[in-house]
Amino acid sequence: MIPHEFIDAPLRGVESLGFNRRDIWLRAGLDPQALQQPQLNISNDDYARLLFTIWHACDDEFMGLAPVRSHFGTFSMMCKAIISCSSLEHALHRARDFYALFDGAPNIRLEKDKRLSKIIIEHRPEYDPHFFLGESLLAIWHRLSSWLVGQGIPLLSVSCAYPPPRHAALYQVLFATPVKFSQQQTYLLIPTRMLSLPVSQTPASLRAFLETSPADFLARPNPHESMTGRLRQLFRQYPMDALPSLNEASEYLKVSGATLRRRLSEEQTSYQKLKDECRMEEASLMLTQPDANIRDIAEHLGFTEASTFHRAFKKWQGLTPGEYRAQKLER
Repeated sequence: MIPHEFIDAPLRGVESLGFNRRDIWLRAGLDPQALQQPQLNISNDDYARLLFTIWHACDDEFMGLAPVRSHFGTFSMMCKAIISCSSLEHALHRARDFYALFDGAPNIRLEKDKRLSKIIIEHRPEYDPHFFLGESLLAIWHRLSSWLVGQGIPLLSVSCAYPPPRHAALYQVLFATPVKFSQQQTYLLIPTRMLSLPVSQTPASLRAFLETSPADFLARPNPHESMTGRLRQLFRQYPMDALPSLNEASEYLKVSGATLRRRLSEEQTSYQKLKDECRMEEASLMLTQPDANIRDIAEHLGFTEASTFHRAFKKWQGLTPGEYRAQKLER
């Protein structure tokens, strides 16, 4: 089910364009009574249909959340322009050139380093008060890139040039990787070697793809998810003090332990690092709650001694748990 935070934001964009949200809702064939629910959520299929209706009826694929409109069909034309590219890097550069034709439109930019590269999203957050367009562009460009090369692009982290929204916890569902807010840029961090992968899709596969995309990118889990993402999803099914071993995880994911290690190495991480990151994220979240006892947090994370947790947390964050909490509560 799609939570209400991801439903309300595009409907607010609809209203900024002068359309009535109820009219759009009905045009998408959705139950008008559901629209009155304060914690509204709808199925993935209904959500994909709603987004398609918004783009088509409002003639704006940016949903009123950018300084200019992106007429319905623009994304389709962009995909047709990049499908003949030789590599992912080539495709991303051509996509940038395509959207640069529209003054003021959100765009992407590639910043390439020897090992790590950024797919930078350039857009105007003042037109996107609930950050929905920024979220959507991050998700779309990661999932489109994965589809183009026919495999999951390892998403090492996500950075957002805006403060954490109220629904920041949902970013783990959307991206399954560490997410940093209040950064200087909005970008996806990926291994540079992925940029040289050849585009494996064809004009024929693109025709089928465009029948449901990009709405399906936002309505459904990533069908080309990396092993890193799959493990992060798996960890969320377990208590923090009982995360699975590598052998247990490999059995669940139906791969051998050796294959799991190799895939994680290719994605520039390791099983232990992912477990540590998972526990670090949980600890960091709990430490922002002033009434949470540090000893209880250590126990919740599976540490038998609070002192061991202190040492581990300082290694992760460069601060003791107490220092981290004081820093966060000052803001």
